[in-house]
Amino acid sequence: MEEKKRLEFRGSSFMAFIPFAIFIIITISLSFFNAADQNMMIGAGVIGLLVGMFFAKNLGDYWDAVLEGLGSKVAMTAVMLWLVVGIYGNILNRGQIVEGLVWLSVKINVSGAAFTVAAFIFAAIFAMATGSGFGTISTMSFILYPAGILLGSNPAVLAGAILSGAAVGDNLAPVSDTAIIASSSQEYKNKDGVADIGSTVRTRAKFVLIAGVIAAVLFFVFGGAGEATDAAEAAHLLEEYQNPKGLLLLIPTILVIILAVKGINIFAALGTGIVAATVIGLVSGLFPLSALFSLKDGTVSGAIPEGVAGMTTVSIVLVLVVAMGNMLVKSGCMDAIVDWLNETVIKTPRGAEVAIWMLATIFGILIAAINTIANICVAPFVNAVGKKSGLHPYRRTEILATTICSFPFFLPFGGCVLLLLGGISSMMDTYPFLPKLGGADMMFTTFYSWAIWVVMFIVCITGWGRSFEGKNGEYVLAKDKKEEK
Repeated sequence: MEEKKRLEFRGSSFMAFIPFAIFIIITISLSFFNAADQNMMIGAGVIGLLVGMFFAKNLGDYWDAVLEGLGSKVAMTAVMLWLVVGIYGNILNRGQIVEGLVWLSVKINVSGAAFTVAAFIFAAIFAMATGSGFGTISTMSFILYPAGILLGSNPAVLAGAILSGAAVGDNLAPVSDTAIIASSSQEYKNKDGVADIGSTVRTRAKFVLIAGVIAAVLFFVFGGAGEATDAAEAAHLLEEYQNPKGLLLLIPTILVIILAVKGINIFAALGTGIVAATVIGLVSGLFPLSALFSLKDGTVSGAIPEGVAGMTTVSIVLVLVVAMGNMLVKSGCMDAIVDWLNETVIKTPRGAEVAIWMLATIFGILIAAINTIANICVAPFVNAVGKKSGLHPYRRTEILATTICSFPFFLPFGGCVLLLLGGISSMMDTYPFLPKLGGADMMFTTFYSWAIWVVMFIVCITGWGRSFEGKNGEYVLAKDKKEEK
């Protein structure tokens, strides 16, 4: 077999890291200035690639590597999934699934700490249904936060419950951007392909549920310190956003999750969910056909075009990062980095898992503005470290997808926290009884994100559920590997 030609740079292979370094520096700077503009991130990626070419020995080889990365199966799989998920999530939103969950909360008659726990669970369900952490925060906070204050929930803990629910959904939803990136970026070493989304959701579910239970208990203990002010006004507020028929949209949600976890092709699972949601929505009268697509005065609107538009920018960011990652591989820079880590830090499978956990933590802190971007940036390094140590793609995804949903959900400069604070601020005129919250108030009340971060550290140290890749890509648990020896 002909050996693949290496991409050469002036100086050393580490010059291949220049485009990625420029992108990371600009992205981190935007994050710390609370200006995480994705269009500027695209510009940073383009600038990085243009600067990088001046260090390449052969411009033709350089741009061939860039274009190969842009059109790679890894990138295009994630992009196509995002586009489909964008449509699916928008259809669910049009189907008033939020109003269905609100109706349920009224019927079970909860208040104080119990309402805080309910807010956590409902936010998690919505995030699992739509796959959008940001969408969950902006949608659920507008309804649940003012109602919870009136019903005696502790403000900071209630806000932390909404943030935590969004993180749970990001971890457990096969349709979340976290699941899509983490899975599609982790390649097999001994066969072609990447980690299957449904299978990775299934293998990490136990860790997510443990952290979720810990969080629910803490929300119950600390979530009711507030004093109920006006139960009647809370009931009136919730009454405006009730529609029991919205719960029918849980049917396609459950269907997609079951199909994905059973190993059905994720595109087939999502396609089935879209058809089911459309039929249920139209037949039950939750939305008209025009909600999917309409044309008025030359303007196109509806769930389909808006769902695609919502995913376009982040998709471009993804393919640019994949292109930069491809250069790191083609130049040998990635191998050099991983070899250095193996010699100085990793040394054992446990060390590899802790390294992945640390990488996800560091990138999550540095690019807390958008955890999706942090996920995209760290994924190539996790892939390289995991492959070198023989860890199964499922295992790498378990650690990456969970840990990346920790710090971005509670750091004061994190995009999730800023989004929530912005939503609360916009409601102050309408609901003058709302207490003001600062960025640091949710730092230690977003219990799930802290819990999953600690749980995954323990998982890495103890080796619970550790799995390796077999000769043909098989999923081999560590205990089974020992028995083979």
